Amino acid sequence: MKIPILRTCLVGTCLLTARIGFSQEIAMARPALHQESQKTERSGKLKDVLKELGKKHHVSILFEQSIIQGISVSADAAEHARDLEAELKSLLKPNGLEFIRTGKKAYLIRKKEQKEKQQQALVKPVLLGTEPEPQVLEPVPIRQTPADISVKGKVTDEKNAGLPGVSILVKGSNKGAVTDMEGNFSLSVTDENVVLVFSFIGYVTKEIAVGNQTMINIRLDASVSSLSEVMVVGYGTQRKGDITGSIGSLSAKNIREVQVTNFENAIQGQIAGVQVQEPSGEPGAATTIRVRGLGSVSAGNEPLYVIDGFPVTKNMDPGIQGDITRRTTAFALPASNPLGTINSNDIESLEVLKDASAAAIYGSRGSNGVILITTKKGKKGTRPVVGFDAYFGVQSVAKRVDLMNSAELTAYVKDSKNNAYLQDVPTANINDDNVTRYGKSTNGSYFIPDDFANPTGTDTDWQDLIFKSAPVQSYNASVSGGTETMNYYFSGGYFNQKGIIDRSGFERFSFRANLEVNPVKKLKIGFGLSPSFTNTDRSPAGAPYFADPPGIVYSALVTSPTVSPYLPDGTINQTDNQSHLLTEDGRGANMTAASNPLAIIKYVTDDLKQFRTFGNVFLEYEIIEGLKYKLYTGIDVNSYNRSFYMARAFLNRGATVGDPYAQSNASLNYNWLVENTLSYDKTLGKDHHISAVVGYSAQKDRLDANQVYAQNHPDDLSPSISSGQVTSGGDNRQEWSLVSMLARVNYAFRDKYLLTATIRSDRSSRFGAGNKTGTFPSFSAGWRLSEETFMKGQTIVSDLKLRGSWGKTGNFLIPNYAAIGLLSPYNYTFNNVIVNGIAPSTISNDKLTWEKTTQVDFGIDLGLFRDRLFISADWYKKTTSDLLLNVQVPSSVGFATALQNIGEVENKGVELTINSRNIVGAFTWSTDFNFSSNQNEVLKLGPTGDPILSSGGAGIRHITQIGAPIGSYYGYVVDGIYQTQAEIDAAPDDALAPAARPGDMRFKDVNGDGKVDASDRTVIGNYMPDFMYGITNRFSFKGLDLSVFFQGVQGSKILNLTRRHLGNGEAATNSYKDWTERWISPENPGNGTIPRADRLTDLHGGNNRPSSYQVEDGSYFRLRSITLGYTFPKTMLGKVQSLRAYVSGTNLFTSTQYIGYNPEVNNQAGLTGVQGEDYGAYPLSRNFTFGLNVTF
Repeated sequence: MKIPILRTCLVGTCLLTARIGFSQEIAMARPALHQESQKTERSGKLKDVLKELGKKHHVSILFEQSIIQGISVSADAAEHARDLEAELKSLLKPNGLEFIRTGKKAYLIRKKEQKEKQQQALVKPVLLGTEPEPQVLEPVPIRQTPADISVKGKVTDEKNAGLPGVSILVKGSNKGAVTDMEGNFSLSVTDENVVLVFSFIGYVTKEIAVGNQTMINIRLDASVSSLSEVMVVGYGTQRKGDITGSIGSLSAKNIREVQVTNFENAIQGQIAGVQVQEPSGEPGAATTIRVRGLGSVSAGNEPLYVIDGFPVTKNMDPGIQGDITRRTTAFALPASNPLGTINSNDIESLEVLKDASAAAIYGSRGSNGVILITTKKGKKGTRPVVGFDAYFGVQSVAKRVDLMNSAELTAYVKDSKNNAYLQDVPTANINDDNVTRYGKSTNGSYFIPDDFANPTGTDTDWQDLIFKSAPVQSYNASVSGGTETMNYYFSGGYFNQKGIIDRSGFERFSFRANLEVNPVKKLKIGFGLSPSFTNTDRSPAGAPYFADPPGIVYSALVTSPTVSPYLPDGTINQTDNQSHLLTEDGRGANMTAASNPLAIIKYVTDDLKQFRTFGNVFLEYEIIEGLKYKLYTGIDVNSYNRSFYMARAFLNRGATVGDPYAQSNASLNYNWLVENTLSYDKTLGKDHHISAVVGYSAQKDRLDANQVYAQNHPDDLSPSISSGQVTSGGDNRQEWSLVSMLARVNYAFRDKYLLTATIRSDRSSRFGAGNKTGTFPSFSAGWRLSEETFMKGQTIVSDLKLRGSWGKTGNFLIPNYAAIGLLSPYNYTFNNVIVNGIAPSTISNDKLTWEKTTQVDFGIDLGLFRDRLFISADWYKKTTSDLLLNVQVPSSVGFATALQNIGEVENKGVELTINSRNIVGAFTWSTDFNFSSNQNEVLKLGPTGDPILSSGGAGIRHITQIGAPIGSYYGYVVDGIYQTQAEIDAAPDDALAPAARPGDMRFKDVNGDGKVDASDRTVIGNYMPDFMYGITNRFSFKGLDLSVFFQGVQGSKILNLTRRHLGNGEAATNSYKDWTERWISPENPGNGTIPRADRLTDLHGGNNRPSSYQVEDGSYFRLRSITLGYTFPKTMLGKVQSLRAYVSGTNLFTSTQYIGYNPEVNNQAGLTGVQGEDYGAYPLSRNFTFGLNVTF
């Protein structure tokens, strides 16, 4: 954790200024080992007690020697102190002393009458803590000899701001210096062989050889771990050393290391147990985040997001964001991604609450994990700091798919046609022309299209035409600071990313203001406001070629390279004779028509505009010492508009006339929250510390939306709803509310034994009348063995904590009115007149209740070698009961199914995080590594246990059944390729392969009944990985810094539905290049996995059925990002405080066996039962950026 900089409050009172002609002799004062408390109180010097307090709490305590000389206090104070500031007050006040806090980790001791008078050129401070050892600094003037070398320089932190109070020690001696308030130092050394040791509490110690240097500027990096680091938890904060739950965290620096559209992408591979997927490379597209697996089939699996204390919902409706077909009059609610509107530069920290102990404070919304986002605030008593960050980059497609060229496709088409012709027509000859073939059969599947019978030499690379280089740019400015009674942070940002496909892009304007004021003692008032505007230009890229409108990418893949993209007059080719579809005499050849992808780009527009304003106000009052009351209110307002138009000029898949239509969506969503909490934090006696919070929360959300649909526009001059015939429309109004009571108690005994108990009761409008209220408790405990007496004295283990937790949480993500029967408008004919009416559209269930997740977690935190190596490991087991499933009901009720609580699913796994400072000194190297593995298994499914079959983009291809993961792939198992007719004759009868031939796929008789039929379909894979990992290496040397981040998954499978057309053997479209290695004959069997070409395979070998052939390995290893930066020396900057320039690259390299664009693809990410499909998606981009970080 970074230690806040000691700024103006240290002027003349706490720093030892190094002068030319003087050096300092440093006498080491090592504290005694911790001893058990005695019944009889012991006395000791105040100086020694302060040393122990500094070491125990990992803070710097600075003071002038003269003011504490001769003062004795209780020697037991440091051993039992739990509340540092309370203990300091009790020690200092009786002796006429006081302290001021000069930073989050630093304190200054002074006489009460000294407040504004200590402006001395030289003082004698003491820096206390564990890194470095506590030191007493005694200035001793000496005479500089002619051989002495004067060395000056500056020490800065990771933001390139000066670090005051840093100890500079001549290695092997007791001489050194301390930096002043700007981080400057000066000292004399005896010769060039001297090594200087730079150390400061909370920062990595560095060693620098002086050599011939007279100016040494150095940057200190924050320590990997600190037990006193404060982490945000629900409704408060806790010291890292006191946490008994499982929490992952990211700092602002970690988030900004990767240049991404939104910070969700920056989480990927950074926190163990958190799976972040980027299924689409479309600008502005949302990521998918899962914490410890999938826990629901019908309800949502997204975690709860809490932004500065305000819980928000991420609603990525598949009808808007991930739609396969968009031409529908069905009402679709607008998408709402609260994270897409956040400027990542405004984020101070991010915590992920993973286990029930951490997440139970959010009760009914905690089962999928909770992500806490804390934005930046100013620091009290600091001068204004102005920052400017900017980068500009270029993007290109990260990977291209290997497809056949014209010559390869020509051979493939002829092979496919000939195989079908020779098999079905007894008198067929491979050399028959189309006229002869027509005489023997009118089936166009046997005819050779003109493009392939008489090649023109056209060889179009459609991927080259649709993908382009595109710019990305970001600009952010901020100002922060504070006085003794207030702090502030203001920022503004602009982000613009053009897509690698024309007419796609994402633009964001953002602003943030955070202000906190202490108008009177004990009262704090806070205010936050963050309006943002986003504009997303969408292209219909992530859809099949046969959708309406068709997908750009998929259309480019299936379109024959023999087709020219433009007509002779230079216009887009939509009206040629389709020679790749017809024979030379105009007969149909049963080839697949596809739209020109350039025409889709030009004539289909889809614009999304979103204005979001989030605001909050809080009041906090300290009633008595340790007891605080807080009133928090907030509101989140989201206005959304979508305009879609497909032009009349667009000819879809070879049509001769256009079919225009327009769609308009608008919505206004507002969510308000009011919370009242009481928090208590107190040390009782010397051994017991209690912190607690109780609260009442009320939240309500309302959505008003409407949709209008029009078609038959006479022309494209006015692409609006009013220019066409309005054929349908509708509106939607809905709301939900939640009222809650919550409580949490943390107890610590001697900082060794830790207990936490949490409970929350939620009453929700979404559930049945008898089950609206749910109660969610949790308990956790921790044992810090490193604080035990038997662990003292050794130097290997610096921290060791065992922890365990148990708790229950719920899932809130169900439809607002699922528990009650709804009425919908219908039309019917009565006496030849259309009459409007209403009728029931859903069946009620007043017993509908929460999905409940019970979770057990055991973990260990281990710090070695003064935390240079820190390891955290967890084992967990999550069981979700009362799963919401649609169950068949008697037909007499008028409905086929009803939503009921009857299922159960289990997730269990392990997580490992390792942080290591490998090399410290002038050259530094640190490594962060995380690993996680999760197993998902369905335990119960309704009273009969019948599996749930799900249809994704191409029929029944998914199954949720007991003993398997949710949404597993379902189909036949390929068992090789038939090589001879004898093998076919000996094989079980196959109902879907009535006329199999050598070269066709052999399918496995799974149940062993002697035949292959629908009962042999089985689980053939699933989307969930066996394990995930991420590793970041950071290097620095002088002003240079380098960060390299690798990330990957292993064991994930992809259901590649594009193989239904690009790899089916029919050759009706272009194909993947691996079909050049297809089976030709027993003597030329190809690569052993690709069958023969056959235009009528569905009537012959059934090779294109749902099978393991379409399931591919989605494992990958990716160079996610690499950044090289240089921080310019202060001497070059003048009034500029710091300047860093960097170059960065993302998605530079991916190693995978997957044939498609992106192994993270997931066309229907919002539908749990049909995960992992690839039916055409917007590819990821490879980015190169150049940026600047400037501070004034």
